Parts: sequence; C-alpha cells; structure tokens
Amino acid sequence: MAGQSLCGRAAEVAEIEHLVERARAGAAGGVLILRGEAGIGKTALLDHAAGAAAGMRVLRGGGIEAEAEVPFAALHLLLGEEEVQAGEFSGVLPAPQAAALEAALGLARPRPEDRLLVGLALLTLLSGPPERGPVLVLVDDAQWLDRESADALLFAARRVAARGIVFLFAARDDAAWPRTGLPELRLTGLAPEDARLLLDERAPGTPPDRRDRAVEQARGNPLALIAFAAAESGLLARVPAEFERAVRGLPEPARVLLAVVAADGTGEPGVAVRAAESLGVPFGALEPAEEAGLVAVTRTSIRFRHPLARAAAYQGVPVTRRIAVHRALAAAHARAGDAGPRVRHLSAAALGTDEAVAAELEAAAGDLAGRHAAPSVAAFAYERAARLAGDPEVRARRLVSAAEAELAGGRHERARTLADEAARSPGAPETRARVDLVRAGLELEHGVPEAAGRLLLERAASCDDPELRARMLDEGAFHAWSCGDTETAAQAVERHPGGSVMVRALSALLGDDFTSARRVLAGLPDGARDERLRLLAAETALLAGDDAATAELSAQLVARCRDGGLLALLPRGLGVQAWARLFHGAHDDARALAREALRLAEETGQRRQAAALRAVQARQAAIEGDEVRCRALSADGRAGAALGLLALGLGRPEDALEHLQDAHREAAAHAPSAMLALADTVEAAVAAGRPGAGAEPMARLAAFARAAGQPWADGVAARCRALLTADDAEADRHFTLALASHRDGGRPFERARTELLYGEWLRRSRRRARARSRLGAALEAFERLGAVPWAERARGEVRAAGQAVRPCDPPGRLTAQEMQVVRLAMTGATNRQIAARLRLSHRTVAYHLYKAFPKLGVASRAELHRYVPAAEAGIEAGIEAGIGAGAERPA
Repeated sequence: MAGQSLCGRAAEVAEIEHLVERARAGAAGGVLILRGEAGIGKTALLDHAAGAAAGMRVLRGGGIEAEAEVPFAALHLLLGEEEVQAGEFSGVLPAPQAAALEAALGLARPRPEDRLLVGLALLTLLSGPPERGPVLVLVDDAQWLDRESADALLFAARRVAARGIVFLFAARDDAAWPRTGLPELRLTGLAPEDARLLLDERAPGTPPDRRDRAVEQARGNPLALIAFAAAESGLLARVPAEFERAVRGLPEPARVLLAVVAADGTGEPGVAVRAAESLGVPFGALEPAEEAGLVAVTRTSIRFRHPLARAAAYQGVPVTRRIAVHRALAAAHARAGDAGPRVRHLSAAALGTDEAVAAELEAAAGDLAGRHAAPSVAAFAYERAARLAGDPEVRARRLVSAAEAELAGGRHERARTLADEAARSPGAPETRARVDLVRAGLELEHGVPEAAGRLLLERAASCDDPELRARMLDEGAFHAWSCGDTETAAQAVERHPGGSVMVRALSALLGDDFTSARRVLAGLPDGARDERLRLLAAETALLAGDDAATAELSAQLVARCRDGGLLALLPRGLGVQAWARLFHGAHDDARALAREALRLAEETGQRRQAAALRAVQARQAAIEGDEVRCRALSADGRAGAALGLLALGLGRPEDALEHLQDAHREAAAHAPSAMLALADTVEAAVAAGRPGAGAEPMARLAAFARAAGQPWADGVAARCRALLTADDAEADRHFTLALASHRDGGRPFERARTELLYGEWLRRSRRRARARSRLGAALEAFERLGAVPWAERARGEVRAAGQAVRPCDPPGRLTAQEMQVVRLAMTGATNRQIAARLRLSHRTVAYHLYKAFPKLGVASRAELHRYVPAAEAGIEAGIEAGIGAGAERPA
C-alpha cells in the first residue's frame, strides 16, 4: 500500500537500509525478496528503499496481472519508455547483448537464441561505467512477472555480489512465484500495538470501538486495517478487485456459506454448519471456495487466507441475504449459550427502528449486566437497542444503561459520551438519577474526586424514589470513602434509610472498627453481584493487617474482575494484591502486580487510582533503597510515608521524621501503609533524639494493634515501646515480647527490623554475643528481601559486634549508593550534578560508576539505557526533568 506508515517494521527497514548503504559505499551489491500476503506492507518498504537511495539510480517496475503472458512486458516497464525508445544499447553493450536486449524490447526482430543473452545484457547495462554510480532495482508484484522478464531479472540478481547493484523484489506469499534460492524476508502481520499506532497516524478520528474492531479483524494486515477502520461496518470495507472476482465466481450456495463463515468470525465449523442448515445450504457447498484458495478448512476451524477475502465474502451476497445470515447465526449462538456473538448478530440483523430486536438486545444486555459479565458486550447491546428505539424516553434509558456498562468496563470517555447523550434526551427521573451516578463515577477518576460523593449526596436529597435514593447514598458513601473524604462518607451513612451491607461496613470503618466491618463483609456468597463489596472486604482486611485474608480476598476479586471484564475495579484489586505480596516479602510478585495495575489504570484513565498505585511502588523502592525512583514516584505528594521510610533506611532520621509528620497531616488515614508509618515515626523520633514526637504515634499504634489482633502488629507495637522506654529491663522485656509475636508469622521486613533494632540495643548494652545472633538474622532477612540499605546497616552492626561478614556487594547486585548514582547517570546528569544531588564528592561518584558498570554488563554511560526496564521509562523521564532542562551534559 503506497505511502503506508512503517509502524512495526524497524527490523525490515534496517535490513533494507544495510543493503542500500553497502552498495552506495561501493562495498557490494545485494538482493532481497520480500514475501507476504496482499496488503502486508511490501510496497511501503519498496517506497522507503527508494526514499533512502539518495545518490543512486533507481529503476522501478513490477508485474501486471493482465500482462503476465506477454514476453518481456515487465522488463520493458522497468527500463522505462525513454530509454527503450532511444535504443542506444549498441553504445554501452557488446553487440550480441545489445541485439538480444533490443529484440526483447521489440526494437528488433527476436531470435530464440537471443533470449539467453537478455539477462547478461541487463546485468551489463545496470553495471554501467563507475561514474553512473550504484543502482537500486525495485520490482513489485513479482508473482505477476512474465516468465521471460523473471528469468532475466533473476539471472542478473544472482550476479550482483561484486557490483554496486541492489535488487528488491516483492512477491505474494501464497503465489506460485518460484523459490529462487536468493535471500528472502517474510513479512508477518503487525503487532496490535503497532496496528493501533498506524491507525492513530492514518485514521486519527476513528472511534475507539471501530478501531478495536479493525485491529481484531485485520490480523495485523495494514491494508485491511485501514479499510476496516474507514468502513461503517467492519466487513463492509473496500476490497481489491481480485478478491471480489474470486467470490463472484463461486456458485450461489458457496457464496452464502462463505458469507455465514465471514459474518460469524469465530472460525468454528459447528456454528457455521448449524446456521447454514437453517438457511438450506449444505456444508459441502464450501468446497469451491476452498479450491479457489479463499479459505482453509480443517476439522476444528475455517480460516480465511486473507482478512480482505473475508470482507469480500461478506459483501458477496445481497443485503437481505446478509440479514438472514445474521439471524441464523444469532439463533445458532443462542442454542450454544454464547451471549456475546448472539448480541452482535441480533444487532447486525436489524434495520432502522426495530423494537422487537431492540427489546431482545436489551434483555440480553440486562442478563450480562446482572451477572457482571462482559460489560463491553452489554454496553454494545444497550447502545444498539437505544439506536433501534423509536421512543425517546426508552432510548435515554438504554443509553444510560450502556454508559453504566462502559463505566464498569473502564471505558470512561465512552461512558461520558453516552451519559451526556442520555441527559440531553427526554427521560424519566430514574434515568436522570442514573446519569448522575455515572457522572459521579467519572468525577472520581477524571475530575475532583471529592466532588463525586458530594454530587450524589446532593442529588439523593431531592430524589423521591426510596430505592434509588438508597443506591445514590450507597455509592456516594463508597466514592467518598475511596478518596479519603470521611466527612461526606459519614453524612451519606447517616442519611441512609436502610441498613445495606455497604453502609454498615463503611459505618464501622469510619469509626476504625475493623472487626465489625469485617464481620459485616464476611462470607459474601458467590452469587453476590456487587463486586465493590468484595473490593471493600479485601481493602478492609488489608487495613486490619490480616495479610492472609487480604491475599485470598484480593485474588478472588481479581479473578472475578478478569472473568467479567470489569476493568474499572481491576486496577484497584490488583493494587490490594500488590500490597499483600509486598507485606509478605514477595517483592517480585508485588512489582509485577503493581506494574500491571498501573498500566491498566493509565490505559483506562483512572488517574486517582494510578497515583494510589505509585504509593505501593514507592514503598517498595524505599525498602530497597532506590532513592531516585522513590522520589520520582512520590512526586505527587501522596507517598510521604515512603520517603520517611527511605530516609530512615539511609540513616537520615531527621529527614525521615519531617517526611513522616507531613504524611500524617495528609488524608492518609486509611492508606495501607498508615499504621506502619506510625511505627516508622516512633523509630525516627527516637533516632533523631526527639522521643517526645513519638508519643502520639505510639498511642495510635497500640490502639491499632489491640484492635487488629495480628501477631506482626503486636510485634511492631512492642518494638516501638522498647525504643521509647528509658528502663533497660523494660526495653529488654518489650524486645523479647516483640520477637515472640513475630515468631507467629507475618511481615518478614518488620520482623527483620525488630531483629536489627534489638541487636543494635544489645550491642550498645555490651551484650555482643546476643547481639550477633539478632543482627545475623536481620542481615540474612534483609538480603533475602533485597532491602539494600537495611542490609548494609545490619552488616555494619555485625562488624561492630566483632563478627566478620562477607563482602557487601556480591557480583551482579548494586549497593544502594551505586543504584542511586546509576539511575541519575541514566538521566544524563554529570558526575558533579550527581555529587551535588547526593551530597558526595564527584570522585566518589566516579568510583561508584566504576564499580557498577561491570555488575550491569556495560562498558560506559552510553550503554546504561540497556539497564532501564521499559515499564519505568516514564519515571526516568520525570527524573531527568527534575535535574533541569539546562543541565550540563557529560562529555
């Protein structure tokens, strides 16, 4: 497809440019045959080669299907009209070659023996004198070359190794063009992400639903992709004439059966057979289509050999027959229990306003929505039912149902569009209230989060329907709680007329009564339809410190969200799972879960949730001592507790106390790390010589530990009491109680911190033998967790206690300081800039880089980009921006 973008073709472009550059430099010639299906991008690569051939002679031609039987037709086209008419071959070619070429091109009477010399004459002509420079020969549609031209071109192509000539041929992958033994490159379909990039460039106004459908149907074929995106219906795309002719030449039963297979799109023979039988067409009617090469049939699938062949097959029958095909397929899928395909075919079978089909679509959508399954399918069915409705109020009701389904599926912009359209249509008060519910859900992620709960609280006050008012207060309380607006959440709970599970649970949570909240949410039946309650149950377990229950409940929630396509809740569920795995010490799992959750949140536009997910990543970075990453993740001010933990681990208690006190002033009352931040504050206050600043956090931590009843919480509380007491006997007793609690399990990082603090206290008390035992256990745990600064601190304490330890930087692992230096170096900062940032000398920075390079397997700064994970590229960009646009670049 001429002019087509080269998205996803970097490897192919590099190989072609290498051939061209070698010939232009006089090193050697080359040849490459590009094979692939129609529309896959072969011509676009030839176009690129022509554009990259500055300073070279470019000859371009190709085969023409109508001239495939005309001897030397393609060679005549390749050499060009002017050069052929001039007939000056005798001046540049030996006489026999000149005669042969002139005869081939119709300038002289042909002789059979001359055909053997045509290829040699072409090679001589292309070689030419050195001053004419290298030559690029581009031959498109090689499968339609006449035999004589193909022989001459291949003869010359096999002999270009020592000449400045490059041949690029493009041929259909499924064509009968001979395998030549020359180098070949087969083009496959674009990856989905590259297909979307191509559509964004070539058809930027394509609606998201049509874009997704085009990507799915085109199977990575660029020509089909653009055609499907431009079509009102995905299968009503413009198709090349060759596909139209192939379908038109089939018997009518074959065309009907082919239309059934094309309209269905599942490739399952059983469905096609059932639908075809209801139309009176036997399955054997497909044989001519198979013989024509349009489809490949096996026992388990029917597959079109090209996506545009599928479009041609669909368009190969009249509209009325296509409607009958869709009705037959809807019935076949209904018998099979396939709700999604049934909805799609019912929709396609309707024209104009059709209330009978619309009612059937609405019922199918309602069944899906009631089961919280396939929200995108339900949204499609509701919207199609709305378009088929004649009554404006019915249309508005169905539009808001579609908006609700889109919101559940995480397609927020589409939900907003549908809700706005419903609001503009005449509708009943219930419809208006449901529009408000959708808008509140959108406000939570895309506007001012606190406005979501307040909007529903305000609308509920004027709602006369008790059931609807209760729902608005339910959701208002949930939205307010979700963004930390406890005041609005409390007001919604107070005004709720009934005792719903949601309201009773939130009422307990607002009073920090986790036990009652968990009792209310316990044992939700499998048939419970409100996944928000399951999310609330998982989050309540997390806030109560029950990591085992959190892991189990969040895993169940994530599985249900995945199965049901509930993308609106999935990032939040994955975030809860990430916290649980992080607290359990499974850092790799936590990292993977948080990355997936963040990617989904960003893809679905959940900005507030994305910020909350960065808090998980920030705490993990703090534990691992990655200062640069932790600061980048905390840039929005929502992870002050992580910065406090980071500073504590790096031995900066004053900084830690400042960050942690700021974090307490933020709306973080029910953040997963809130209780741990209290313990961090106590430790920072004592280490900074300000134990009085730890009194209030200690009281809150003790209250939490009593309410939670978790061994790890008892251990952390006892540890903090030991830090605050001035009596040695009391301190020893509290440390001993802390270790006893930790032995009952939970949160290995917290247990290791208790071991470390107890060991430090024992060493200062001159009980070095007991100290070494505690410190050794802490060191082992920190190293296992990858908690680099904490491990270094424990290692130093072990040495101070009189015990030798192994080197602090085993091969392949960066120290905390090395990691900080490397991450800043990756942004382009100079040694002096890094030194100023980390308060080091520039010589120390250079030393850290010298030690880090071999561990990373790189030899210089220029290679550091290989060390950056792709998922963190955005953070690295943020770090670079923080250093300053006018920063001095390294030499």
